[in-house]
Formats: sequence, structure tokens, C-alpha cells
Amino acid sequence: MLRRRKTLEEAGLLEPTAVAVHPDPNSGAGYPGVGFDGLGLLTNHPFDLAYQAAEGFTAALQKRKPGAGFMRTLLLQRICSSFASGRSTAERLLHGAVPEEEEDGALLAATVTDLTSVEIGSLRTIIEELSRPEARDPKLGAVKYFLTEHRTDGKTWLEHGCIVFSQYYDTVLWVASELAAILRNESIAVYAGAGKSGIFRGESFASVERESIKKAVKNRDIRLVIATDAACEGLNLQTLGTLINVDLPWNPSRLEQRLGRIKRFGQARRTVDMLNLVYHDTQDELVYRTISRRLKDKFDIFGGLPDTIEDEWIESVEKLDAMMDQFIHLRQKARDAFELRYKETIDADKNRWELCSRVLARKDVIEKLSEAW
Repeated sequence: MLRRRKTLEEAGLLEPTAVAVHPDPNSGAGYPGVGFDGLGLLTNHPFDLAYQAAEGFTAALQKRKPGAGFMRTLLLQRICSSFASGRSTAERLLHGAVPEEEEDGALLAATVTDLTSVEIGSLRTIIEELSRPEARDPKLGAVKYFLTEHRTDGKTWLEHGCIVFSQYYDTVLWVASELAAILRNESIAVYAGAGKSGIFRGESFASVERESIKKAVKNRDIRLVIATDAACEGLNLQTLGTLINVDLPWNPSRLEQRLGRIKRFGQARRTVDMLNLVYHDTQDELVYRTISRRLKDKFDIFGGLPDTIEDEWIESVEKLDAMMDQFIHLRQKARDAFELRYKETIDADKNRWELCSRVLARKDVIEKLSEAW
């Protein structure tokens, strides 16, 4: 029977691992050289114009096609992932192509086949603004600072080992290539979909199988991994002690899955560090500000969040707060019912191998594993 990690920790079967969340506006320590305004990173004029154009594009599209509301979520999440992702997404949409990692490709393609001059103009504005030399993405500076300068337990995050997550391969490749140019002596793994994984050494990139990356991380030959969500299932990285979310999916269960890559059995650190990056004054910051108020239990960091956030909840802070509270209340009732029914079946001292008085034969093992649940 599957058990929640918190339940096993409370029963003494797992050592609790805490999570320190960054940025922490209340810490007083600050992050020298990183432009946080509260929880969000300060951007620049080209990004502000590109973001306004993205909102203009989706508003114009929805007037013509009321069922195209999903395009707002798609474009805003991608432009809030990184400048590189926002630019490449606008380029694909401009040419009628479907962005990678998106489901319902046929529906997306049909939505962007007959764009108006206003919609085309908005996409071109996004591309032009995010291509300007002064359009420097502040997320890169923040990632570099936390990897090489910020210290916890006397070590930089790179010395602890770090996994950097994004929803989109565009962002993953951009982060990895930029860091490879900065950290020229560091092997940087890209862990993504089939045929896209590899290792940067300096500015040269060699494709490798994902299993090779897993083995290298386990053996501590690689301490920096840049990964997509789609590829992370089954990825065990307890040798790494820090996590950077370059973007935040509007799906807290995905955030929990990301954290689960390092917060697992075998993690040497009692407290792991997690950095969440969003741009200031964007839809992502609105969502994260609401989420962050619920990240109170450092041992069960996502326990106060729903599994997913519906698009229609994000009409206002008030509605998002109310819907999250309602969802969490219903989920907690179901969880309490489960714990009440099955908690008595947990016995921390039952069948402990170190207390066994005899060694089981293969036949005994087979019989035991064949017992019904």
C-alpha cells in the first residue's frame, strides 16, 4: 500500500527532510546582485513590451475565437519561463507551427492558421523586443548567483549539487548553454526527451542516453543537471542537495514531483534548498504570491496546496485564494478519512530486517511476496 511521505516520517520510518524556500523576503539576508522585488525578479523595458504584446495577442484572438482561451495560458506561461522560450514560441505561432511539449496539436494548429494583421503584429513585437541586445534575462543572473555565490551550510549550491527544472526544452537548452559558457570546467547535463539529452563540456555538446546521465549523477561525476518536467519521472537525484525552478507550472503537483527528485531516501542533507523564479508584475508572480503564503510547513512544503490550479481560478487573487481554500478543505477531508482507516496498519517495529532471527530462503521470499494485499 502506498503511503504519504509525511505519514511515514511521523511514524519514524523516514528521516524528515526540511525545505528552505528562496527567495525569502523576510530573511533580511538579501541576495546581492539579484534584483528581487518581493518574490519576483525585476525585468526590463523590452520584456515589459513583449509581455503586453502577448496579452494583446491572446485578447485579440479570443474576440474572434471564444474557445481559444487556452492560448492565453500557453503563451503567458512560455513567455514567463524565459525570454528565449517566449521568443521561440512567438516565432512558431507566427509560422503556424505548434510549440513543443503541447498537447492537442491539431487544435493549436487550427487556432493559428488564419491570424489577423493585429495578431501577427503582436507576435512580431514579442520577437523583436526579446531579440534586442538590452533584453537580458534576469533569470540567468539569478541562477548563476545561487550556483556560485550563495552559500548554505558553508557550501555554494553547485558544491551541494543542483537540479534546474523547466517545463520547456527551449528554456532548458538556453540555461544549459549559457551556464556552459560561464562554467567552462563544469560538466552540465541536459536531461530531456528522447534524442535531446546530452552533456555540455565547455561550449561543446555531446548527445548521451539518459541512463548515462543518471549513472554519472549517482557516481557524483555530474553535479549540475538541467531538466524538463516531461523527462523527470523515475529520476532519482538524492546525491544533489538543491533545486532551482526556473519557471513555475500552474500545477503544484508538478512542483512536488520536481522536489521529489532530491527529497527522497538517501538524501544526505537535513534541509534541502529550493529557489523559485518568477518575473515581477506578471501572471506567474500573482499565482506564486498566492501559493507562497501556503508554503509554511518546511517538512511538508506542498501539503497546503491543491494538486492543480484551474485556469479560470486565475481571474483575481481573491478568486484564486477562495478556490484553493475550498479544494484543500475537500482534499484534507478525504486524506483524514484514509489515515483514520489505515494508520493502525503501520507498525514501525514490524518485520525489521536487523531484528530477524533467521535468514529467509528463496522459497520463503517468494511465498511472502506472493501473499495477497
